[in-house]
Amino acid sequence: MSTQDYAPYRGCDIEVHVSLSRSHGLGGKYRRFRVSWTVTMPGDPPRELANLPEQFDFLTEHEAFKYGENRAHTFIDSILSTPSRRRRLGDRRPRPEARTG
Repeated sequence: MSTQDYAPYRGCDIEVHVSLSRSHGLGGKYRRFRVSWTVTMPGDPPRELANLPEQFDFLTEHEAFKYGENRAHTFIDSILSTPSRRRRLGDRRPRPEARTG
């Protein structure tokens, strides 16, 4: 299994794992690659937000890594776009005050 760590994205750490998978077809055995990715929030101890395997096989290791990184970015964006989850993830930005009048 190969593993790549990526630069923090929106405060979250991303790790993508790619492993070799063999599949059978009409022409024989084929090399394919499987991917899983992990997103953690830094801290002491770090908090794992997701650890997800994908159901797809990829033709190249490079494609698998790129897909895993993109899926992790999408996951982080979706988590941070939900206000209730954003507060749980430690976003301490002040909320806009309600205006009356």
